[in-house]
Amino acid sequence: MNNYQSWNEWINQVMKRIQDQQQTIDQLTQQIEHLQSQDHPKTVIEKIEYHFDQLKIETLEGTLQIGLTPNGMDAGNIEDLYTPQPSQEKHDAALEELTKNGVPLDIDHYAAEYGIPLSNQHRQQIIDDINKQLPERYAFYKKQQPNLDSASIVEKLQQEIRRSVAQYFTQRGGDQE
Repeated sequence: MNNYQSWNEWINQVMKRIQDQQQTIDQLTQQIEHLQSQDHPKTVIEKIEYHFDQLKIETLEGTLQIGLTPNGMDAGNIEDLYTPQPSQEKHDAALEELTKNGVPLDIDHYAAEYGIPLSNQHRQQIIDDINKQLPERYAFYKKQQPNLDSASIVEKLQQEIRRSVAQYFTQRGGDQE
């Protein structure tokens, strides 16, 4: 075998390989042309812009929870924090007195004692939140201990309010301006 014959074979192999590759390229080109000629539905997503600074909150509703839970304990799950609307039952004069005078006095006393700044609006929000919860808490104690008189229940509520107000101010503080 001489070099000519081996070179000749090598060139033939290379040529054969080039021809095979050219056929593959031609087939792929035909497939591409075929796919491009078909009509495919096109999805066009235009530019999406979010302007968070333009959001406007018309009303913000809810209940400000400041920690009125049984025995001053933390709630275990989200259902424990839900405060259903109090029933329309009328409670006695002691509860009304607590609502009108006791709650504001406790808040004012705690804020003054610890030098916590408190705006009138913030003070009123706290008072309103506590007052909304009092009828339900009253019913809770009445159901838990039916033989308690209303003065004892109001006293328990007063203690609970003091703990809750103290806990609220300890965690949050006064007005932060």
